[in-house]
Amino acid sequence: MSDLKVAVIGCGNIGQVHIDRWKSISGVELLACVDVERERAKQMSEKFHIPNFYENLDPVLKDSSVDILDVCTPTYTHKEIVETALEYGKNVIVEKPIALKLKDAESMINKARNAGIKLMVAHVLRFWAEYIMARSLIMNGEIGMPVFAKANRLIAHNFSVWKDWHNDPNKGGGVFIDTSIHDLDFFIWTFGNAVEIYAQGGTLVRRAYSHDHTRAFILFKNKLGAYVEGSWIMPEGYPFSYNLEVIGTKGLIRIGSDNPKQIDIFLTGGSVKRQRIILEAKDPYFLELEAFKECVKEDKPVPVSGEDGRKALELAIAGVISILRKKSVSLPLEEDFPAEYLA
Repeated sequence: MSDLKVAVIGCGNIGQVHIDRWKSISGVELLACVDVERERAKQMSEKFHIPNFYENLDPVLKDSSVDILDVCTPTYTHKEIVETALEYGKNVIVEKPIALKLKDAESMINKARNAGIKLMVAHVLRFWAEYIMARSLIMNGEIGMPVFAKANRLIAHNFSVWKDWHNDPNKGGGVFIDTSIHDLDFFIWTFGNAVEIYAQGGTLVRRAYSHDHTRAFILFKNKLGAYVEGSWIMPEGYPFSYNLEVIGTKGLIRIGSDNPKQIDIFLTGGSVKRQRIILEAKDPYFLELEAFKECVKEDKPVPVSGEDGRKALELAIAGVISILRKKSVSLPLEEDFPAEYLA
């Protein structure tokens, strides 16, 4: 079989990460990059030796040799780009979150299903070595029955990748939808569906009108409770950080950015067992894109489906509703992205 042809849509921060990883994956040819800022697309083309660059989608949509579109554009643009790509028969991997509104996510999912085309959502924690190992240990009963989990994802208020659209809830959704959705997806993947959420938060530091700090308490169907904190308000120079702890009836598992590639396991009885992930573990973005390539090549189901992306989005939207209305929210939701967040 000849190499699969790939086009990356969006040459911003995450787009550049994806471009770099595609260049390392065998069995694919990175044929084009697209960005509304033509000069940025040109720079990526020159830097990574990509033969074509464009400022709109038309050339890659009409090129029948293009097999995969990798959508790395701002969240509010996902629906239009993804659905257009599907109409042209392109397999699509789209960055998280899948969309801002549930109805948009559902529309994308239905179009992909009806067309028989691959649609994958790039929830990268499912390919992150520490998270994969932690989940495996949890599922195998290493700490007994999980009873409580907590996660945070903390970022400086002046983080270099922030763009104007991050500040607009109608375009980026705020920290809980844009950033905490990583942890929400991991918890759903590991513990199953959530049934209730109570969240607090607001715009505390950044000159924005989307939420920049949130904290949420979540109850899952299996009665496990979880706490999730997301922040874009840390002081200038504060390093990007993440932490995860899961407490079970027989012990605790902990991972975090202070000790990447390492898992701490504390067992009842006072023993401390530490398992270190192999330092040569492959880059999670590489693994994510390689997995999608293999699914397209072998016509296999994708590891992170559109429905997986919709579930994470639903929980994130429920958290935003809870913040705005100052009450707990039950799932599944009976409404969509709250209009009052945009007021």
